[in-house]
Amino acid sequence: MPSRRGWRWDGANSRLDVDVDGTTVARFDDATNDLTLTTNGLGVTAGGIGITAGDLTVTAGDAHVVAENLYMGAETAFASTEPTSTVIFKQGTAPAGAIGTSSAIFSNGTLMRKIIADGTVSNIQA
Repeated sequence: MPSRRGWRWDGANSRLDVDVDGTTVARFDDATNDLTLTTNGLGVTAGGIGITAGDLTVTAGDAHVVAENLYMGAETAFASTEPTSTVIFKQGTAPAGAIGTSSAIFSNGTLMRKIIADGTVSNIQA
């Protein structure tokens, strides 16, 4: 059987498959609008990926931000010299109340703060 390359409609599963050398490397599910990369993950060499609704979830492996910044909140300039390899916390809605078995760090605009599982909020000391 010859190697197969191209698009293939899988009507039984209502999805569009992308095949390379006989292996399905991606599929688009018509019912859920999900795009699944079945081999090698996703690489973006220019531009970026924008998610306007929903979440980005990593179910295995690590999330890496290499030589750039991780913005928690809106991405805007905030310093006269833009840093790299920095986690930047923009002011947002502060958490309140008990938070189960987790803890968090956040910014109130002037201070870094933390909240622990019993709902106690305090400043992070230098």
